[in-house]
Amino acid sequence: MRYLSYLLVALFCCTTYATDTKYVRVTAGAHPYVLELIELALSYQKEHYKLEYVKNIPTQSRAIRLLGKENGIDIFWSVTSFERENMARAIRLPIVRGLLGYRILLINESHQVRFSKLNHISQLQSFHYGLRHDWPDHDIFVDNKLSVNAFHTLSGALNMLRSNRFDAIPISVLELPDVLKSYKTYAEQALLFYYPSAVYLFVDKENTQLHSILQNGLNQALLDGQFEKLFNQHFAQLITDLSLEKRTIIELKNRSLPPSAPLDNSQLWYKK
Repeated sequence: MRYLSYLLVALFCCTTYATDTKYVRVTAGAHPYVLELIELALSYQKEHYKLEYVKNIPTQSRAIRLLGKENGIDIFWSVTSFERENMARAIRLPIVRGLLGYRILLINESHQVRFSKLNHISQLQSFHYGLRHDWPDHDIFVDNKLSVNAFHTLSGALNMLRSNRFDAIPISVLELPDVLKSYKTYAEQALLFYYPSAVYLFVDKENTQLHSILQNGLNQALLDGQFEKLFNQHFAQLITDLSLEKRTIIELKNRSLPPSAPLDNSQLWYKK
């Protein structure tokens, strides 16, 4: 009889725990850093949260429209824009500390000497840059009066680069290691392009509760150092390997960044 009582208590505890678990839906296949950061933000709550992974969400435009929907997701992450902040509720904390706005050029190795002598954007206006038509930096480069040729596939663009159809392809430092691993190409050694860019977490506009939970969790992670610790675990070696600190920075304006971005809070941004 006593054993049965213990068993019933145990079953009740397990049922209560399962019932109290709250699930937050996210897109499957995301970068581990983003998922770990979301879990970190949720961990500051008394309730137990668990991520539920949703497959077959092919595009960012599709993902943001599925926020809060029955067969959709609860959290979306992307480079912010005026349009996206109108469509969804943003947690205005740049989760990769602006690192996505740092670009290194793919060039022909034989042209390295030409680039090594440059240090100002005015010297780069005579070069031709290949950018995919739907990359956010396509319009940024055009807006900064740089000559841009659009392409549709990176493999085709690399062939155009080799045949000197254009001089360089800017690649995000977050994507560069995979590009260099997948293609036989060369990364320019001296320059680092930069424009302010913020990747935010977004939730459905009506979901003020989840917005508050994520905002408070990320703020607490900043205060206790866990945000920076997680960032360094994923990106410190990358920053070292690409010699970002030693490169000459070329700054571009980004008028597509909403003025609400917290650019004045240096704690939120990586600066070389």
